[in-house]
Amino acid sequence: MKGYYILFSFLLASCSLSVSNEPSANENGMDIPANAIKEELSDGITKIKVNDGTGNLSQSGIVKDGKRQGNWIDYYPSAVIKSITPYVDGKMEGLRVEFGNSGQVEKSMEYHNGLLNGTYKELRYSSIKEERYYENGKLEGTLKIYYDNGKIMEEGLYKNGTRDGVSKWYDQEGNVTIEYEYKNGELVKK
Repeated sequence: MKGYYILFSFLLASCSLSVSNEPSANENGMDIPANAIKEELSDGITKIKVNDGTGNLSQSGIVKDGKRQGNWIDYYPSAVIKSITPYVDGKMEGLRVEFGNSGQVEKSMEYHNGLLNGTYKELRYSSIKEERYYENGKLEGTLKIYYDNGKIMEEGLYKNGTRDGVSKWYDQEGNVTIEYEYKNGELVKK
């Protein structure tokens, strides 16, 4: 139930369009299957619904002037929301959220102009499993990975998508077990 409350809050906060799956192109530049249900609304806006092989809704969203707009939603066969992805002019833009099949948030990531740009988090129920930051699709800054007990497992610095700086690995009690230093992705010190 908590997952649905979070989802409802997210949808209210993002009413200006955003949602689901990453695109794969067909003949008109869209990843919309030929058998999609299309409802022409107005001014070049089309509502799209895609069913899976068994007739269950698998995806829905809006297309304007041939490009994805607003929230696209992917669904599990059980009709539970699988992901919400925001689009502006056919490119991912804003906060994308992925859910487990029981409705809990599993991942959240920010996009700008179709690239990962901002905070990326993986969750295990209410605990953070992994967190990192992206700039223009490349890892930048600190990456942290956590044990199930919430203690840090790995911590490393990235610059322009490659390891750059000190990276540490910890045991489950929080003690450093390995420490390496990298420069532009190359190991320089053990």
